[in-house]
Amino acid sequence: MDSLQADATRLQIGHTRQFFFDNVIIESVQNLTRRLHSPEKVAEAPLIQKDKPWEQVTYFTCGSWRVMRDPADNLFKCWYEDWQIYQNEALKSGIEDDDPAYFPFRYLFARSADGLHWEKPELGIRNEDGHNTNIVLGDREFKTTFGSVHVGYVFIDPFEEEEEHRFKILFNHGTLENRTQPRRDFEIASSPDGIHWQPWKELPRFGPWGQHLGDGVAVTFDLASRTYIANVRHPFMGIAWSAPHTPVLKQYSLPYYIDNPARNNKRRIFQARSADLVNWSAPQPILVPDDELDNIDDHFYLMNQYDLGGMWLGFLHVFHQTDNTMDVQLAYSRDGRDFKRLQPGRPWLTRGGPGSWDQYMVNASGGPVQVGDELYIYHGGAKNHHDWWIGGLREGLSVPEATDMSQVGYCLGLAKMKVDRFVSLSANAVREGILVTKPFNSQGGKLVINAQCNAGGYVQVAVASGDGKVISGLEKDDCVSYTGDTVEHQITWTTKEELPEGWLKLYFYISNAQLYTFQLQQ
Repeated sequence: MDSLQADATRLQIGHTRQFFFDNVIIESVQNLTRRLHSPEKVAEAPLIQKDKPWEQVTYFTCGSWRVMRDPADNLFKCWYEDWQIYQNEALKSGIEDDDPAYFPFRYLFARSADGLHWEKPELGIRNEDGHNTNIVLGDREFKTTFGSVHVGYVFIDPFEEEEEHRFKILFNHGTLENRTQPRRDFEIASSPDGIHWQPWKELPRFGPWGQHLGDGVAVTFDLASRTYIANVRHPFMGIAWSAPHTPVLKQYSLPYYIDNPARNNKRRIFQARSADLVNWSAPQPILVPDDELDNIDDHFYLMNQYDLGGMWLGFLHVFHQTDNTMDVQLAYSRDGRDFKRLQPGRPWLTRGGPGSWDQYMVNASGGPVQVGDELYIYHGGAKNHHDWWIGGLREGLSVPEATDMSQVGYCLGLAKMKVDRFVSLSANAVREGILVTKPFNSQGGKLVINAQCNAGGYVQVAVASGDGKVISGLEKDDCVSYTGDTVEHQITWTTKEELPEGWLKLYFYISNAQLYTFQLQQ
């Protein structure tokens, strides 16, 4: 069938879904364009917001909350930070904005049966002013083991064998003893239920920086290598790799080293890896602002990455410093380290309109939750700017949120999209589009696509040998034309239902439709 021999140009795709973030699988296209697709926000009102007397600033900002669906009981669960603010006392003392004595953080818990309607259960762990609360970690008086708990990332450990340690949290631990340290101490705690937590005696070590990191962390896993991955902020974000004795600058846009982005005094994405959650590699930069593609004041605040199976998707939080706002762009990677961006500069998740609860800030720190054939994209947002309300009183900024806490509000919202529909190859109704794949090794089986056809649209497929000769019975005219809208459809031909083994190429014929993925299945 195919006289060509295997070489380095032939692809081994196995049974992994093939996305179109890049051109690796593409040999040629005609009358097709690549489109980026955003989720649709489902409601004007937030799902979770400040509504309890013990809550002050429900801090649904980048890296300070997490939503997941627990497979043990099928409940949606949310952990979110509450920031206790004592601004006047802090201003008088002249201390830093993150001194735990005046800005203590703690973590609260909410749950939902359907992911839409949430409750804040009375847990009996912390009582404040006569109220039985939903506080699970941290306290403002520093009377418990945890003290101030900041930028905590909660996850269910896929490698854990003991139920009592099923949930983990990597968090910044603030105490009155370490309040003067310029670096942030991180610790680990575990829990059987995500509610009752016990700290680990052994502290995480991030290469030469010990337990110190910047104020942001997002954890995921490489299941194949049994490795924990943490996207973090360097403990000396502004002066990493710069000359010794370079002063720490509070202004993160300067100095600007145009010939060496690694030295830029800007926020950017670093990554560390570990086999045991304790011994981590030194944080290394994996994504930095680009001189030509990004505005001069754009910063990469934090990035959550999501395993698509053979491909990684990154939710990159971009901070626009001058306007003091944030939105989310998409990045992708084939190895979980080398990330590139889809349409740099274009937000994938946008802020709300004027007057909305997320008009200035939006983030996707929790990652997607799959529900049927949909992805629930939980997103934090704020009606206030990033830090004008935090430092505005000290700086004397003439903005209402600097002196009026009623202007400050962080909440949790929801957007939805169909599974795997982040990017497509799309054709309109005028001319038929054609996609030809590069040769790949087929082990036989079903060809399954994720596609959406508009009125009168279709997708048809012809199968050829690796040298481009169309196989009898698998020609375009033999293909049963697909005209629907589903995330998983098997392509068939009049006399055949499966692909043969060997080196193959696929010819997709697309009209007024969008092709998101294809996959070979047994």
